[in-house]
Amino acid sequence: MTLLRHTRVVAGIAGLATTTYVGAAIEDRDWCITYTDHFEVVSDLPREETLDLVAHLDRFRSAAGALLPGEPRAAGPPLKLVAFERPRDFATVFNSRHVAGFTRPSLDQSLLASAPDPGGRHLNRNVFHEYIHYLLRSRAALNLPIWYEEGFASYLATLSVDPRGVVTVGRVPYAYLRSVLVPPGLSIEDVIRERFQLDPRRHDLSDVYGIAWAIVRFLHHAEDDHGERYASRLGEMLAAIDDGATSQQALELSLGLDLEGLKSRLRTYYADDELPVFRFRTELRDKLSFRRDCLNAVETQYHLADVAAFHHPAFAIDRYNRILAKDPDHIEALVGLSRLESNDRALRFAGRAYELDPTHPAAAVRMAEMKVFGCQAGRIACGDALPEAISLYTRALDSETHAVVATYGLGIISLYVQRPDDALEYLRTAHARAPWSPQINFYLGEAYGQTGARDRARVHLKKTAYWHPDESWRSKASEALDRLDEARKAP
Repeated sequence: MTLLRHTRVVAGIAGLATTTYVGAAIEDRDWCITYTDHFEVVSDLPREETLDLVAHLDRFRSAAGALLPGEPRAAGPPLKLVAFERPRDFATVFNSRHVAGFTRPSLDQSLLASAPDPGGRHLNRNVFHEYIHYLLRSRAALNLPIWYEEGFASYLATLSVDPRGVVTVGRVPYAYLRSVLVPPGLSIEDVIRERFQLDPRRHDLSDVYGIAWAIVRFLHHAEDDHGERYASRLGEMLAAIDDGATSQQALELSLGLDLEGLKSRLRTYYADDELPVFRFRTELRDKLSFRRDCLNAVETQYHLADVAAFHHPAFAIDRYNRILAKDPDHIEALVGLSRLESNDRALRFAGRAYELDPTHPAAAVRMAEMKVFGCQAGRIACGDALPEAISLYTRALDSETHAVVATYGLGIISLYVQRPDDALEYLRTAHARAPWSPQINFYLGEAYGQTGARDRARVHLKKTAYWHPDESWRSKASEALDRLDEARKAP
């Protein structure tokens, strides 16, 4: 998530004053989609500004790869990026005046949305910050603590590529970073203890992001007392955290940095006005191929609803309903509404979408999910619901965008009906797309446990126990690990 710098956040995002969208005329602007090999950029920026953003993003993608952990996985659908020209429009859709971007990873098509700062500046930087979150999910099997991930995204968002292909990374906003390190501000301990998410109800997020940026930049560039770069041991530190160590424990064991020592070193380090940066070369493409299509009113409403659904469901529901008022057979809007409504209304919208086109992969997947939910809730006999869900998921297996989602669903059903070998086959495919996902790891761990591969099961269940943001899921994983231990002790 990209936070607007120097903003004082005093309430949870969900509790912030709702931004009115009367008269905002977001959908009245000229919205177009620019397609490249790696991106689908939905934007109301003028054509030349959109193409400039796409060109910079492509260069950034090429250069950032050299600085990211892990190797790229098999390519999924192109990333959907929604770039707003006006900050107030993004604030309306996101329902917050304090955030300039967010990323929504997905097994089908991941989504990134961003806007400039209130003064209309720094769109590229904000987009780069969010794109780093996406790239980390696309490459790293390690789960990263939120302070490191946000600090790393802020750090790499400073990356620039000049026309000769020279990459510069590590530029420092001295005044900002120094300001957050001055006592008696937010303590470093408060920041590095955050593992899953940053809560604006507990902290001033501007300070949290600044301290995280300061720590990560220091760890990637600074040297210890023996002249060895901390970066040479960062992998060891992050692996220890991924395996359950606290950030404080891993800093001390891997890097020899206790909290007091780190605090002192940071203040000394940022007293230098000319900290060195990294420079290296990257290859530039001579020409970037693209296609650009402009949207009609219904298409614009759909893309705005899609980007709003996660953070501002009321806005999304309103837009989906506007679409259906003009086009009652709009399958994607029906599926979108089904995901935002509950119980009978959700089933009604999903059923209508499926009736319109039983071969539509999004409609088939959503109808399969409704069958599984009905079985779990006891509203539908599982003996009827699960075979129907299997048939529905199977219809989506050839879809470019929905195949992995369908495969994941088939894996969960296979577990439920005690077919662990089939579950393993399906769930490994989903895991290959999102190895960081605590939920996928839980089901994969259960599948390995049912086949008797207890050591493999432990690896995946520990991911859930250490990294799921929901305590109930962490408890479920811990209980599953306890059962594995009991089974190991049994004669």
